[in-house]
Amino acid sequence: MKVKLTKIKSLLEGSHPNNIEEGYVKIGIVHKPPTEGESFLMTTNTTWFCTSVVTKILDNNTFETMNSVYKWEEIKEQLSLN
Repeated sequence: MKVKLTKIKSLLEGSHPNNIEEGYVKIGIVHKPPTEGESFLMTTNTTWFCTSVVTKILDNNTFETMNSVYKWEEIKEQLSLN
């Protein structure tokens, strides 16, 4: 599933050690939804992205990690009929 991941809140005081600040967006492929006790992993065309451990599922599209709160949205691909 292709998703857009957006950091909506930092839970850290000061700057994030990897410069992943509020408003950060990543688009990639995920193979399973966020799961408490595991990092959320996505792959992109060139690399992968991994959050810190998910500590709480807030709703269907929002989750909290040790450092941040993220929103994820499925990206529906448009089919071309050409």
